[in-house]
This record gives sequence, structure tokens and C-alpha cells, in this order.
Amino acid sequence: MTKNFFKKYYKKILGFLIAPISIGLIIVLMTYPKGIFQIEILSYVIIYSYSIGIPFMLVSELIELYLEKRIRWLDQPLKRFILTALLEISWALLLVLLIHYLFFFKIRGDEIEVIYERTINAIIYATFFITLSVLTKNTIIFLRNWRQSAINEEKLKREILTVEFEALKNQVNPHFLFNNLTALTSLVYKDQDKAAMFINQLAEVYRYILEFGSDEVVSLEVEKKLLENFFYLYNIRYEDGLILNIDIPNLDNKYVIPMALQILLENAIKHNTFSTEKPLSIIIKTEGNYISVWNNLQLKSSVQHSGKLGLKNIQSRYKYFTNKEVIIKKTEEYFLVKIPVLNKKP
Repeated sequence: MTKNFFKKYYKKILGFLIAPISIGLIIVLMTYPKGIFQIEILSYVIIYSYSIGIPFMLVSELIELYLEKRIRWLDQPLKRFILTALLEISWALLLVLLIHYLFFFKIRGDEIEVIYERTINAIIYATFFITLSVLTKNTIIFLRNWRQSAINEEKLKREILTVEFEALKNQVNPHFLFNNLTALTSLVYKDQDKAAMFINQLAEVYRYILEFGSDEVVSLEVEKKLLENFFYLYNIRYEDGLILNIDIPNLDNKYVIPMALQILLENAIKHNTFSTEKPLSIIIKTEGNYISVWNNLQLKSSVQHSGKLGLKNIQSRYKYFTNKEVIIKKTEEYFLVKIPVLNKKP
């Protein structure tokens, strides 16, 4: 019990022992340097310092606890500093008057003029050191609380982003499955051989989803293979109506969010008309620290509502990993999206 108590409060105990005598010795050095070598004066300084210092520090702790419940440093620092300084200085002055009355008047019987002079000096020193102490101590407390608040705020943001990221990631699979099952339903009645190939390729895509879909990021090499498999599904249906050109030479240690390129490819196909005579051309290539997805514009007259997936999904998920923005550019002739390349796994 005693050991645990000391371990918990040893810093405060040391502070109670060291602070009063340190201030007392500083005052002696400032006013009467030779006194530091005189036993009588040192004994007086020790008794005097502890008789004022320990009661002052104990009550100051209570003042801090009381104010912390009502006026937090982080919320109102100036008001807290003024109130702390006023209360602690008031208590110090009352303590000085009480100790001087008991010590100099009752015990030693000094003359009033001497007591008055010593009391004024003590009040000046007490006010100076208490103001300095309050300013230093509470500046440290404020900075510590401010830092902790910043850490807590960042942690909270990270937790919120994590929840949002998981929700967004879970939206992709139903969206992807719905589109492909709809396509497969149509294809079964038109060409059963192509439907069988479509199912096999869809199985390959879903093998990717099962293996990598729950990851936060995937390598660009893996994502490129998914893109090729996914395009094959559409190519079975539309043949020469779609043209895909992938130019990503360096795949080492490059990462993107899962199915990002697939979503962009799917959006291009979904929002544009195309045929053998007027094919939809999609170019995916590396541009610095980005992967760009470009397609010529042949917009449909009306597009079914996408349920806020697609680009918003990609933008929201990328915010979880990087400050780099997803770049979107649209002209009358083309539509371009650039997604950041992540150089390492989180």
C-alpha cells in the first residue's frame, strides 16, 4: 500500500520538498548572498520556506481541481489563468500575513516596523514567484491538453473515416454483382456459348473480389489483371464497340484502392453509347503519381441513377489514405479521371 502510494505520488512529494526550499534559497541569493553560508540563516530559510510553501502548494492543488471542473484550460485559457493567479496570489498573501504574525510578532516579538518591512518584501517576492509559477505550470498543462485534444480529434477522425470506408467498400460488391447478373440474363437468351464464357470470366473476377476485395489497397499489378478480366466480360457482349488501351509499364510497389479502375471503366461504359461504327475508346495510363482513365464522350440521353456510387465512392475512399485529390475533368469531347497512386501499403 505504502509502496504504491509513493509510486503514484512521488513526483508531487518531490515537488513539495524541493520547490519551497529552492525559492527560499533563490531569494536569499538575491537579497543576502553571504547568508547562504550561515547555518542560522539557512535554518531560518528552511523553516520559513516550508511553513509557507507546503500549505500554499496543498491549497493550490485544491484550487486547480476546483477550477478544472468549471473552467477548463482548453476552453477559456485567459480566464482560467487570471482566476488561477488571483486565487493563488490571494491565498499566498493571506498565508504570508498569518506566518509573519505568528513567527515574527508572537514568537520573536519583533518591532512592527521590522515586521512590516519583511512582510512587504515577502508579498513582492510571493507575487512574483507565484505569477511565474502559475504561468509556467499552466502553460505546460494547456499545451499538454491541447496536444492530447489534437491527438483525440485525429483519432476520432480516423475512426469515422474507417467506418465510412468500410461502408463504402461494402457497397461495391452488390453494385458490381447486380450489373453483371443483369448483363448475363440478357446474354443467356442470345448466345449460350458466350454466356458460358461470361460465367467463367465472372468467376475469375469474383475470385479476385474474394481474395482482395476486403483489403484496404491492392497492388496495381493485381488491379490491372482485374481490369483486363472485367473488360473481357464487356468485350464478349459488345465486341468491337469497345476499345481498351492499358499503358501502365511500372507496376512495382504501386497500390490503388480495390476495384477503383473497374468502377471507372464501368462508369464510362454505363454513361456512353457505342457501336462498331462509333466505338467507345478507353485509355488507362500512368501520368506521374496518378493513373488516368480517359474516354471519348458519346453520352447517352438519359442515364439511370447510380445510387451515389462510382466517382463519389472512389473520392471518399481515397480520403482515407492520402491528401491527394481525385482529379476529374470533363470537356465536350472527353471525360478524364485521375486517381492517385499509393506508393506503400497503409
